[in-house]
Amino acid sequence: MEIKKLILIMGILSSIFGCSQNNNLIELTSKQNAEEGWQDLIFSITKKEKLDNGFWSLTCKAKYENQIVGLKINIADGIPAGIVNEEIDNTSFASKGVEIHSIGKESDKLIEVISKLYGQPKSSKFTSEKLTFTAFPLNKEKAILENGRFHFKLFFDENDERNLYAEIFINPDLKNGTVELNEKDEEYRMNIVKLLSENK
Repeated sequence: MEIKKLILIMGILSSIFGCSQNNNLIELTSKQNAEEGWQDLIFSITKKEKLDNGFWSLTCKAKYENQIVGLKINIADGIPAGIVNEEIDNTSFASKGVEIHSIGKESDKLIEVISKLYGQPKSSKFTSEKLTFTAFPLNKEKAILENGRFHFKLFFDENDERNLYAEIFINPDLKNGTVELNEKDEEYRMNIVKLLSENK
């Protein structure tokens, strides 16, 4: 009987704290500029962990029309500066520098929302594949991620071997607890929805 009570109390507390955390989530499209027309997205970092392989693992969630959407993003720490003496340093590309993973139902909701925002056919299942991206740092200093806000341009399927070539910007800000996923160009919308979807 005592065990049942304990389980019930733990369930209630989990629900309370879960709701409180969700209430503090940022609105997914709150940083968009209507005049520019880009479907830029922003997430709250709800959990962060430094992995043994030198990556930061970031669980990212946001609110959209009373729904919770999210995904997990792993980013290599310490990527060198990509802009040196005001010039692009082409040696600073980080192969497999960023990974994107599903976190379950919140990721399924996310791909549904992204396909809607991008004006693409509806997709309702986020990929179970670990997606890996080449990252180019748009920074003038080494990206020690916990120190502040950094900017990267991501490339998927660079050689177009899967007919899914796409580019997108990611701006992690561990200090302020946010991650932005910003569009590079509308021409990549179809492939971004495809690569994030279970059925490609």
